[in-house]
Amino acid sequence: MVIYSHHRLQCFEQCPLKYKFSYIDKIEITRENIEAFLGLRVHEVLEKLYKDLIKRKKNTLQDLLYYLNDQWDKNWNESVIIVKKGPTKKDYIYKSRMYITSYYQRYTPFDQGRTLGLEKRILIKLDESKRYKMQGFIDRLVETQKNCLEIHDYKTTQRLPSIKNLEEERQLSIYTLGVLEKYPNTTNIDLVWHFLAFDKEIRSKRNQDTLLKQKKEMMLLIDKIEKTEDFEPSPSILCRWCEYQQICKKQPQKKNKQTKLKIN
Repeated sequence: MVIYSHHRLQCFEQCPLKYKFSYIDKIEITRENIEAFLGLRVHEVLEKLYKDLIKRKKNTLQDLLYYLNDQWDKNWNESVIIVKKGPTKKDYIYKSRMYITSYYQRYTPFDQGRTLGLEKRILIKLDESKRYKMQGFIDRLVETQKNCLEIHDYKTTQRLPSIKNLEEERQLSIYTLGVLEKYPNTTNIDLVWHFLAFDKEIRSKRNQDTLLKQKKEMMLLIDKIEKTEDFEPSPSILCRWCEYQQICKKQPQKKNKQTKLKIN
């Protein structure tokens, strides 16, 4: 039985053909956009911050920035591309440094709660028969007081979503279901998004009606995926960032040619 995830469902919604390339054909990715690369590096640094705090070691800001630079150097490769015109590799490194700096200054001395898990894998059964299964990885799970938990998610996106969109966001609903399944005595769960580009924290909750509604929607979507035979492409502006752009022949025509910049 396939175990689904938010990203797997989202991939199908964005483009069924991309879903086929990734999850059915399992075609190896030959390119990576720099926004995704930056996001991974920032997540690694924040994971190190809290992992070391669990061991009672507090990194200085300079420690973390040094680690960030080291991760950029170790992981950089020629498959990383910049789609947008203008920004350079140095610009993205600067952004990542600013994200870490702002976060560090905002939350130090990092005593807002006890970290229960980092990149914590959770499993969810959407129905009693266990036919529909989901999984996810929580950036950070925190206990603020007995039976009161927070699910933290770090975002490096350059767009700040509306509160309404966050109230309907599926990813942290999946995490909420998983946490409730793993910690049945939980009395309160806060969802916390960290939009690092804006140095902004946004909080929300999920009630039982919303969770039930989203569970049904996810099961219907899984049914749709499993019944799909022809995985047609959905051309859009997102094609510019697609990892499979080079093998996909059905992309939207561009009014103006844009040069892809490859960093050496």
